[in-house]
Amino acid sequence: MTIRSPFALLGRWTHSARSLTAFNLACVAGLCSVSAVMLWDMREDATRRTEITSRSLLQVLERDIARNIELYGLSLQAVVDGMKRTDVAQASPELRHMILFDRSATGLGFGFIMVMNATGDVILNSQSVTPRTLNRADGEYFQYFAAHNDDGLHISPPAISRLTGKWVVMLSRRLSNPDGSFAGVVAGAIHLDYFRGLFAAAGVAHIGTVTLYGPGGSILMREPFDQQLLGKSVAQQPSYYHIMARQNGSFIGPAMIGEGERRFEFTHVGDQPLQLSTAISPTDIYADWWQKALTLGGTVLTLCGVTIGLTGLFRRELNRRQSAEIATTALNVELELLATTDGLTGLSNRRRFDEVLAHEWSRAVRTLQPLSLILLDADSFKGFNDRYGHQKGDEALKIIARSIEAIISRSGDTGYRIGGEEFAILLPNTGEDGAKIVADRILDAVAGWKLPHAGSKHGVLTVSCGLAQIPEAIAIDPTALFRAADAALYEAKRSDRNCVRVSGPVSPDLRLVMA
Repeated sequence: MTIRSPFALLGRWTHSARSLTAFNLACVAGLCSVSAVMLWDMREDATRRTEITSRSLLQVLERDIARNIELYGLSLQAVVDGMKRTDVAQASPELRHMILFDRSATGLGFGFIMVMNATGDVILNSQSVTPRTLNRADGEYFQYFAAHNDDGLHISPPAISRLTGKWVVMLSRRLSNPDGSFAGVVAGAIHLDYFRGLFAAAGVAHIGTVTLYGPGGSILMREPFDQQLLGKSVAQQPSYYHIMARQNGSFIGPAMIGEGERRFEFTHVGDQPLQLSTAISPTDIYADWWQKALTLGGTVLTLCGVTIGLTGLFRRELNRRQSAEIATTALNVELELLATTDGLTGLSNRRRFDEVLAHEWSRAVRTLQPLSLILLDADSFKGFNDRYGHQKGDEALKIIARSIEAIISRSGDTGYRIGGEEFAILLPNTGEDGAKIVADRILDAVAGWKLPHAGSKHGVLTVSCGLAQIPEAIAIDPTALFRAADAALYEAKRSDRNCVRVSGPVSPDLRLVMA
């Protein structure tokens, strides 16, 4: 009768559990991948539908506005042409009024036409045969034509009409004398309510925000409607720069009114200084998609969760022992680290220093390689603590520790805090010259922090270093090497502080040990 080893059974179960887990996870990953692709396609479809709807709306609005602007421009041109005719000038006021303004009522939203002479006085008005006394020399359109010899149609920023008290945008053309000099202006007003009615007829209420911009980025109309925004300029907004850079297109940018990002679709109205845009927040674009995504995603995640949960229950018992072992090992590592690390500075402590010193000393003697030991002590540290307090003293010790860590970057070089304000650095395979360079750099690094120390003649926190190195120091064992470095440190303290002192030469007995 064959008795199966429990370890062999455990191996079979472990292999089966791993295979089943891998298969289940592959199924879960496949299901999640397919769902992710479907959700992404649905999201892209929502984006495309928004783009198509916005583009179609802008085409309808742009066509209607451009056509009516053209009609308004022709009406103004007819007045300009009529003013040049002698028979019109000689006609009776009633006949002249009918000849000049008979086309002014053909355009939707067209308010009134007025003719101004070279001084800005209104001499003709489409609303009455005898216009009331009014001077518009301060009008933007009048000042524009007075300064520009331009025969084209000029569109002004929106303003409140003095005649009607309503918001209007003025269209104007220049009147010129036979010699080309400035003779006046023909101007007509379009009520901004016309654009509001046009927006409503096009059904813009379901397309986020729809805006018509005039010259200088001024808002002519906006849906949702807010009268306080009429005439406001957005010319300095980053998104408006995008609109002005191309004839039409789309982009994602910051909202021009309000906060957050918007998806813009835009177009220019013919060759006029007018622009149309739709601005929709991502929240509105993907509102329906989010509902579907949450439903589908929730279902998929539930299925995946159940699958993973069952798999986890199956493996839990097998993983318990392994987890316990890992936890025990990690705890031992942590305890070992705590036992060998200084809690204040993060450097290794005296216990770890003694272990490493003994190991490196033995290796140096065995391989006949040099080993350098630097002992470092904060200068006048008791006076520093007495003057600035223990909290500042702890800060000073941390500065010294960070300086040591910054300098000893070579693999194998290690730093330690071995007492109150005393530190040690072990430099394997490093001779006296190299170790002195390291010590000097540490001195400079600590002094470079410029931590004030009124009790020091240097005025800042400094340290002193004692250096011993085998085979040059008298050190027949690790303790002797430490004593040699400590004696050098004492000499540095006694001399001038903030300096490095090197231990004297080795005795003949030590050279025999090294051989």
